Amino acid sequence: MPVDLIATYLRLPVFLLVVSRLGGLVMFQPLLGGYAIPPTIRALLVVGLAAVVTPLVHVEAGVPVHALGFVLAMGNELLLGVLMGLVVRMCFVGLQLGGQMIAQDAGLAFGRIADPATGMSQSTLSNFYLQLGAVVFLIVGGHRVLVAVALDTFRTIPLLGDGGVFGGGLAMFLDAFSLAGEIAIRVAAPTMLTLLLIKTAMGFVSRTVPQFNILTIGFSLKGLVAFLLMAISLPAALEAFTGGLALTVDWIGGLVRG
Repeated sequence: MPVDLIATYLRLPVFLLVVSRLGGLVMFQPLLGGYAIPPTIRALLVVGLAAVVTPLVHVEAGVPVHALGFVLAMGNELLLGVLMGLVVRMCFVGLQLGGQMIAQDAGLAFGRIADPATGMSQSTLSNFYLQLGAVVFLIVGGHRVLVAVALDTFRTIPLLGDGGVFGGGLAMFLDAFSLAGEIAIRVAAPTMLTLLLIKTAMGFVSRTVPQFNILTIGFSLKGLVAFLLMAISLPAALEAFTGGLALTVDWIGGLVRG
């Protein structure tokens, strides 16, 4: 028993490094990183995963002896986990942005509710797309894939050494940021283009028939058409989202494999 306690104590620095990497992933990944999940639950999940992984992790480089060096090492591991979580989170940002663009164009941005993921107020359509994306993410098993890739990093990327990961990680994050904009455009473009044609037609009507007050029905008409077009284009929006998820997971896998 004393030998086991000593061995456990000697592995404590490695355990903290593992907690740092997994903690960065959990804090910024799409589902568990939201305010809807209590911090205690997230902390227990990270500690539990780290307790399982730590006995299997080998540190090729020596653990820093000084406190400053060890803190920097923990920060290095934390950034690696944050990078993986943020890249996948960009797909959800694209969905939210697409919903916000539709709400602004259709005049539906006045109704705002609290977003459980960020704690900020978002338009109803943005929140709808976010929650729908979370359901799809769980259905396709994205949470399991993300955790599995994170655990694989301990085999391919040793602790205390990024192996050039952060150089490619910055480019990957910029690509993910661009992917978020692409998803937003693919989600919002069908509705916004159709609404543009409708507003153009209403402008011609108001010019040719001034007696007809187009403003009385224009607002309701845009909202009705927006909901109809959202229902029609929803499969294409989800296809863009799932395609983005698959692409980001491939990016992370390629970065991990080097």
